[in-house]
Amino acid sequence: MAVCIAVIAKENYPLYIRSLPTQNELKFHYTVHTSLDVVEEKISAVGKSVGDQRELYLGLLYPTEDYKVLQHS
Repeated sequence: MAVCIAVIAKENYPLYIRSLPTQNELKFHYTVHTSLDVVEEKISAVGKSVGDQRELYLGLLYPTEDYKVLQHS
């Protein structure tokens, strides 16, 4: 079950974040931004140019005690 959904821009910033329950909203904002840092690290580690094809699924990005953060395209 998804408890937080985020839509990310191509420039790697969140366009939309929605979480349920809303009392943990700040925690999920932090988790989304931390996961974006992991995405940047994985993309820069690949070292491919913009024109090259990249892996569309990066897998598990940021595990926490309560949740798993996954990237889907």
